[in-house]
Amino acid sequence: MTRNPKNKKRNTKVVSSMFDSIPHELVSEVLSRVASSSSKDIFHAKLSCKMLNEIAEDTYVYQRVSLDEVPIIPWKPISQEQVTFLNTCLQSENPESLYRQAVLDYFSRTNLESTCMHLQKAVKNGHTGALYVTCIVLLFSGDEELKQQGIKLLGNMKKTNGLKRRLRICRNNLNSILKMIWVKNRVLLEPPVCCTAQDPHHRKRRWSEVEEDVTCEACVADQEIN
Repeated sequence: MTRNPKNKKRNTKVVSSMFDSIPHELVSEVLSRVASSSSKDIFHAKLSCKMLNEIAEDTYVYQRVSLDEVPIIPWKPISQEQVTFLNTCLQSENPESLYRQAVLDYFSRTNLESTCMHLQKAVKNGHTGALYVTCIVLLFSGDEELKQQGIKLLGNMKKTNGLKRRLRICRNNLNSILKMIWVKNRVLLEPPVCCTAQDPHHRKRRWSEVEEDVTCEACVADQEIN
């Protein structure tokens, strides 16, 4: 049984008329929530009608789209449409996109200026992983004052309940990315020593299964980078 083209056009007009009566901001909010759950779902929504396709191009939607289903390093060539999507996410200051760009810039491309720019924007947009990488960049900066800032910032993350719970996740996510890219930054070959105290206080060089509270912030930093 073939579909009547006239019915299809009539249905399209009905859908368009329905969305015309809904505030643009409300539709954008709904689409942004869809996007934050799945990039595939927002693609399907864009294909459903012209109106949704246009509203889904809002910067607000791209800022919130989830990249969980998008590998940071594609194993096969990606289409121009995918390239455009990723570039738009970055230009729209999607926090995860900014974070990924910063990680690549620092660990693989050794572009410190670009790293700092993208980290700053991602942290401003509430990306905890970007805050964690900022600590690492400061610790490996080679500048004593910046290193102390990194020690303090990391110590604050561990003391803050909400951030402390996410610290392990941030660490694991970064390690997962580093396993997929070619780490070229030679600064990382010589980890700095953060705790220089001579007294025999507790120093654990690596994390155990149960993370212990360590009062020395410099020791916390040494644990993290070793």
